[in-house]
Amino acid sequence: MDGKANIYDIARLTGTTIAAVSRAFDPKGKIEQSKREAILKAAEKYGYRPNRAAGRLSGKAIKIGCLLIANIPEYYEELVAGIKNSCAKLSDFKVECDIRLVPPDENGDRVVAAAFEEYLRGGADGVITNIKYTAEAVRYISLLADAGIPCATVTSDAPESRRLFSVQNDFVTAGRMAAQLLSLAGATGSVLLFTGERDSYVQRHIISGFSEEAADDGLSVIGTYDTSDDPDLAAEYAERAFSEHPDCAGIYISTANSLPVIGYMKKHGLAGKVKIIASDVFPGLSEYIKDGTVTATVYQNPYGQAKTAFEKLYDHITFKKPEKQIFTVVPQVVMKSNLHLYERNSQ
Repeated sequence: MDGKANIYDIARLTGTTIAAVSRAFDPKGKIEQSKREAILKAAEKYGYRPNRAAGRLSGKAIKIGCLLIANIPEYYEELVAGIKNSCAKLSDFKVECDIRLVPPDENGDRVVAAAFEEYLRGGADGVITNIKYTAEAVRYISLLADAGIPCATVTSDAPESRRLFSVQNDFVTAGRMAAQLLSLAGATGSVLLFTGERDSYVQRHIISGFSEEAADDGLSVIGTYDTSDDPDLAAEYAERAFSEHPDCAGIYISTANSLPVIGYMKKHGLAGKVKIIASDVFPGLSEYIKDGTVTATVYQNPYGQAKTAFEKLYDHITFKKPEKQIFTVVPQVVMKSNLHLYERNSQ
């Protein structure tokens, strides 16, 4: 282990919780003696000393506001679960989360502005965002920084803002992996790409990686369809894509908004004939992986990203720990053979 351990390290090393670690250092804390001894032994070995976190037990509650765009349930529900899991583990330290779902329509900007205004009035000690980073949203993040309220982005980013840090997937690598997977699966010649918001920070990097690797592997990207994370638009574009390019050999869907596209292919007998690489893992997609319709998916772990963002932001608020600007999650390949390892990953 590099450097001194923190409370999370000791909890992990001893198979306990951070609340148990805190109680182990309190002579009056209720904890099994064997666990107390194991925690104290690990703390001595790795140089851990309790700090101001213990003060949270009697101090003012920390509130972390979470603004998440509610466009694809299969995706944002994983973010919510990750945040709630971390918040529950920190509940002994009086940590609260205020999760607000932003509608992906014309009301979204109004909801975002109202939430930021509330945060600026003292409604949050820190903020986690997964939204469309419009000029106005970027401005609000800077205002939060001026007010001493740290903001973290998760699964996407607004590097031009004054956010404290970002937890994100290695987007370029994810795109490159998808292209190589299509090639290894036997796709040759022409392939199609279905994206989310094509001009977003995430999709720009994914498209870049995919296009570069596709060219290296001799694949020609003959069509890119921006579904804007809208299921109806995805279904419409699936019909258009296979009408315009009936001979395509494979597709990559770089967003969790994949079920309408895959469903269209299944309905029209294209499953198995056209190689499909998807994104992430969720119940509806799992069935398509199991029956062979989808060759593989590139897992970005939104649940884990949300957990990390919440815990790192809490660390900063409580300990004023210096942070890296970007925490990167390594994308992973999930296929039928290892799917079972990921289906319950968020539990």
